[in-house]
Amino acid sequence: MPDADLKTLRANAVRLQVRGTAGQIASANDILPLIEAEFAARIAAKPPAKKRAPAKKKVIVADGAEGAEPVVKAAPKKRAPAKKKIAADAEATAV
Repeated sequence: MPDADLKTLRANAVRLQVRGTAGQIASANDILPLIEAEFAARIAAKPPAKKRAPAKKKVIVADGAEGAEPVVKAAPKKRAPAKKKIAADAEATAV
């Protein structure tokens, strides 16, 4: 059973514990420990998440300064490309 389906099954069992008939509550109480055990087994079987590499630092030496100490700066962050504005279309629809 996929993780998403198991998660849905758990949510339904918890809901039935709170708002179910006597038989549904008993069934939910019986199945929840099994669902929790399966979740624990799946989490234990997954490899640990990879850590992200730290950002590289850039060394910049001031221009024209001999013997000046290098300045360490963080690499610039990459930004998403800017959305193009379509001014001509906006003016045409406004007229």
